[in-house]
Amino acid sequence: IDEKWFNITRKNERYYAVPDEEQPERTCKSKNHIPKLMILSAVARPSFDSQGNCTFDGKIGCFPFIRFEAAKRSSVNRPVGTIEMKPLDSVTKDVIREYMIEKVLPAIRSKWPAEDAHKTIFIQQDNA
Repeated sequence: IDEKWFNITRKNERYYAVPDEEQPERTCKSKNHIPKLMILSAVARPSFDSQGNCTFDGKIGCFPFIRFEAAKRSSVNRPVGTIEMKPLDSVTKDVIREYMIEKVLPAIRSKWPAEDAHKTIFIQQDNA
């Protein structure tokens, strides 16, 4: 597993639109203050059968560090009480542990190949 920070949007974006298409809207408040989002991704070594066909592609999942909270005020974009998705400000050891237990381990259990179910699985992290 590994964690990676991403900017939600770029400062300058270029869009090619047909004449009848609406221009996309920027979701952040200012182009000079672009929020970041951390994503936890989990991958494994792919497995193949004796004919060389892929039985497990190794992709387990990507899990963004976000929280859902109700809007405190109404605006032109949404009424008060609308559930909004916001990035977590700080990712601590307890948050990583919670994501490992509640999201990564169930994803491993659901996607892991049945023929390797009896083998031990080691989760390797970097020194973040």
